[in-house]
Amino acid sequence: MGYVQGIKILLVFFLSVPGAFAYDTQKPNLEDLNRAIAMNPKAANAYYDRGLLLYKQKDYPRAIADFSQAINIDPKDAQAYYFRANAYAAQHQHAEAIADYNKVLDVDPQDATVYYNRSLSFQELGSINQAIADLNQAIKIDPNYSESYHNRGLLWDREGDLHQAVADLTQAIELNPSLAEAYYNRGIIYEKQNKRIDAINDFSHAIKLNPSYAESYSNRGEVYVQQDDFAQARFDFTKAIDINPKIAQSYNNRAIVYFQLKQYAKAWEDLQEAKQLGYAVDPEFIATVKKAVDR
Repeated sequence: MGYVQGIKILLVFFLSVPGAFAYDTQKPNLEDLNRAIAMNPKAANAYYDRGLLLYKQKDYPRAIADFSQAINIDPKDAQAYYFRANAYAAQHQHAEAIADYNKVLDVDPQDATVYYNRSLSFQELGSINQAIADLNQAIKIDPNYSESYHNRGLLWDREGDLHQAVADLTQAIELNPSLAEAYYNRGIIYEKQNKRIDAINDFSHAIKLNPSYAESYSNRGEVYVQQDDFAQARFDFTKAIDINPKIAQSYNNRAIVYFQLKQYAKAWEDLQEAKQLGYAVDPEFIATVKKAVDR
């Protein structure tokens, strides 16, 4: 199951300080920011703006260096701590990210976005209880924060509390009916609960919202296999493969369907493709299909 997560980014550009090289603070470019810093090496806002620009370009090491310089000049710059934390998290330096998010919360303990982002880093470090606590706080501050309900639902699923997971994902959907990932993840939990019709409905809704959602087709296909609806399962696995030819499990699962439909040569071809993509195909199934092909 794929947990859908991401850092929520709030882009804010500071105005240039009086007496500094004048540059467009709404659309700064790297050349102008370099000149501004050269003319005034103590201009914290110029380092901050350049850090944001580099961050948007995914040049995280240089962005971190600029945010750090801005913080050295102005240790109370909460925004610089915030975006440096995001940059650290993007580089999987989650302990450093958490330390910076803590600095931001020291200044503004009512920022739901910071709790949300910090929860992601806690989760990456395996600190699930702390991640849930942060999402609880984010929801307390902003009861309409659909992403927080969504991610908390995923954590409840990880902890084995499927009932609470469904409740949170349902709340996320009510707050944001266009959140395809919430339908997808709730569908997976319904599948775990053997609520196959509900699972199919959720995967179908995710596909309606995002017709390129290969994982939803693949998971819906698995439910159809459980219902012995092999024709529909074949359609879904084929659609998933068409969208993303690298989903090895879809080849394996379509091979199972082809075998059930007595299309043994096609089953064999899909097993070979699944193996080539690194999927751990059941050796007994390989032998069974090979025997059927050789008849």
